[in-house]
Amino acid sequence: MFTRTFDRKVHLALKVLVLSLLIFVVVGVYVLWPSNMEAGYQPEQPLDFNHALHAGTMKIDCRYCHSATEQSAQATVPQLSTCMNCHSQVKPVDASGRVVAGVKILVDHWQRKVNMRWQKVNDLADFVYFDHSRHVNSDIACQDCHGPVETMERVQRQFGMKMSWCLDCHRQAPPAGSHAEQEGWATRAPIECANCHR
Repeated sequence: MFTRTFDRKVHLALKVLVLSLLIFVVVGVYVLWPSNMEAGYQPEQPLDFNHALHAGTMKIDCRYCHSATEQSAQATVPQLSTCMNCHSQVKPVDASGRVVAGVKILVDHWQRKVNMRWQKVNDLADFVYFDHSRHVNSDIACQDCHGPVETMERVQRQFGMKMSWCLDCHRQAPPAGSHAEQEGWATRAPIECANCHR
């Protein structure tokens, strides 16, 4: 009834469909794998940026590097120009007098005009709307969500950032003198679904 050409096209279409489904499943499993979603996640970065040194010892405010947190929904990763504000002058050397590896990589990227490809440590699901500026401007410390970053040589996710974790904070009683208390809210922040799922 059907020609051989038709049969070949059907077989090819089925193979493409099965392969596509397999790729979809593999990518889905990787993205949702617990070690990529839970506390302790610590991806490899293009260079070993030491937060304990910069945010801890030198007390550089988080918002100096992550400058968009007060105005934008995203915290943003700093541009190389932010790093080079200091490192165009400050180039620490090791015992042999060579510029330390991390700064050497940074300066090399700067000179070649190539951006760093940082890996996200804290990332919410795509179906969640989160606004950094709203949280930062509500006097929520960076450490409340990101943990004591100023003590971490290499940043890792401190909390699982699941919906229940967010709601635990939102359901707290409003702090004294806060906007939520002045408005007579029963909770620290809204808990309606549409606030985070749009």
